[in-house]
Amino acid sequence: MTAQLQTAPFDTATRPQPEHVQALELVARLCEELEHQQVRYCHWKSNEAIARSMTGDNDLDLLVARADQGRFLAALATLGFKAAALPEAREVPAVRHYYGLDARTGRFVHVHVHFRLVLGDDTTKNFWLPIEDAYLGSCSSADLFPLPAPEFELAVLVLRLVLKHSTWDSILQGRGRNAANEDRELVWLQERTTWAAVDAVVAEHLPALVEVWPACRRAVERGCPVATRVRTGARLARALAACARRPRAQDTALRLTRRVTWGTRRYLLRKPVRKRLVAGGAVVAIVGGDGSGKSTAVDGVSGWLSKAFVVRRVHLGRPPKSLTTLAVKGALVTARRAGLFADLAEPTAPPSDRTRPPSVGWITWHMLTARDRNRLYRRARRVAANGGIVVCDRFPLPQLHLMDGPRAGWVLELSGAGRLRQALARREADYYAAFTPPDVMAVLRVPPEIAVQRKTDEEPGYVHRRSSEVWQVRWDESTTVVDAAQPAPAVLARLRSAVWTAL
Repeated sequence: MTAQLQTAPFDTATRPQPEHVQALELVARLCEELEHQQVRYCHWKSNEAIARSMTGDNDLDLLVARADQGRFLAALATLGFKAAALPEAREVPAVRHYYGLDARTGRFVHVHVHFRLVLGDDTTKNFWLPIEDAYLGSCSSADLFPLPAPEFELAVLVLRLVLKHSTWDSILQGRGRNAANEDRELVWLQERTTWAAVDAVVAEHLPALVEVWPACRRAVERGCPVATRVRTGARLARALAACARRPRAQDTALRLTRRVTWGTRRYLLRKPVRKRLVAGGAVVAIVGGDGSGKSTAVDGVSGWLSKAFVVRRVHLGRPPKSLTTLAVKGALVTARRAGLFADLAEPTAPPSDRTRPPSVGWITWHMLTARDRNRLYRRARRVAANGGIVVCDRFPLPQLHLMDGPRAGWVLELSGAGRLRQALARREADYYAAFTPPDVMAVLRVPPEIAVQRKTDEEPGYVHRRSSEVWQVRWDESTTVVDAAQPAPAVLARLRSAVWTAL
């Protein structure tokens, strides 16, 4: 048996060293809190690249003693971490996801926690390796995290690679080679232990694998024949059958299917998988007058959240037009050009004379706008009800009358308005009455004079009026009011903090 794996050369001098890396503040606080809570845990894999985990570029892959689960979750809650879940088919028992916000950098810290060592192909994770206590018992402190003994980590890495890359289906589907980072990890761990020590770990803690273990070592070497690797993968799966989540044939069929369907979704349809908040989603409304930087803020918040979560961005000020709206409003525009419905020349402007009823066309126009907003709002609420986050550019509010909200309510007070006009006005009011307050409400507040200076593509008086309305409202404590005269990065930092706290 060879003493060293024949892997690609790797310049260890260029490898980032954790002690030279400044960890995110939240990562450091998490480690301190786990130590304070006396939680038995370790960063159980990919420790060759642990510097990337410390800075938030990679997940924190933590193995936590099941007996300490309560204290672990309490530590996460203390630091504001939130549970998130993948689609049901991608979830694995005893494996959970938590996200926290590092306030200084605005970056997410993703804690990928294992309460059991679950291994296998990325699509099924079919095997449990029952050595958690021994694995944790081997740990020693290194920099921030407790790390497993290299011989334990290397033994598990070899098994992981065989299960991922040495089955006939993985080779058939072009997944039979180690990734470059996996080869680096093999080299890195070999530099820190001996194969004799690794063999001893397997003999003591995984006796059911003793017979297949020499073949596993051979299977991860560069140049091992494909036929040998396939036989080894099958033997290892049989040896671990008592620790499998599903029968071998079923797992193989599932791997074949999911690699195709999941790969199609990710690479062809460009639809990456995102997580949903376990505690439920939210509708986040960002409101502000023209020139407040609202569109920039909505871009920033939705882009930041969509890195990890299911996010939909909607514009409730300009909702998509339904076919009914397109047909009716198109007809109204044609009628106005023919000399009818003169008050539709500027449909968004309120009539100056409210002693006379507006045209039926004018009320219909605003009723259809309300209908489209209501349709979009209902879709947004469905996304939130299923754990997603909806970021709304503008939102109908009773405090604001010049932007989004009922336009025809005053018609109901006119005795001579007629039944049709009043029925249309009531329908508009009903559409807006169905809006419930957003789960997170943020108002960008900027002095009207600054708004006019910023918004040079609009008529100054128009911008001043709309900005003044937002500026003069006394917002309650449930609303996050942001000074939008600050630089954009400061505004976004304030919004990130407020949104994450409220989710």
